[in-house]
Amino acid sequence: MQAAQNLSAKQARFVAEYLVDGNGAAAAIRSGYAASSAKVIACRLTKDNRVQAALQAQQSADAARLCLRREDVLAALLEAVDQARAQSNPASMIAGLREIGKMMGFYAIETKRVEVSAAGQVDLNHLNRLSDAELLAIIGAGRDTTAALS
Repeated sequence: MQAAQNLSAKQARFVAEYLVDGNGAAAAIRSGYAASSAKVIACRLTKDNRVQAALQAQQSADAARLCLRREDVLAALLEAVDQARAQSNPASMIAGLREIGKMMGFYAIETKRVEVSAAGQVDLNHLNRLSDAELLAIIGAGRDTTAALS
């Protein structure tokens, strides 16, 4: 696994363990991280660019080795959902549709990028330099103004 060259031994082990079941906390524990902080460690590791690259590289290698394409997996899941529907098995239908939703990225966390204009950045820098007391005074003045307008 070439992408794993930039990882520590524990991180590389985490990648291998994570690919077993997709459970980050369990993978962290099996990789030698403390159980008490396994969820936090797993969260941090799965967001690390190097770990993500290693996971993607290994997943791609596995898919190529097994001759699996994303479309094939989706088609098989849709077939399973249709079979569950024919058997009147709503729990299996939901499970299949959940997996399809994951593969399609429907549950991915959306990140938004907010850009601040130069004037806005000046204002933001000014606010960041204010003390708590100064900020509270500004907030208090805003409330007084709002109350006076009512």
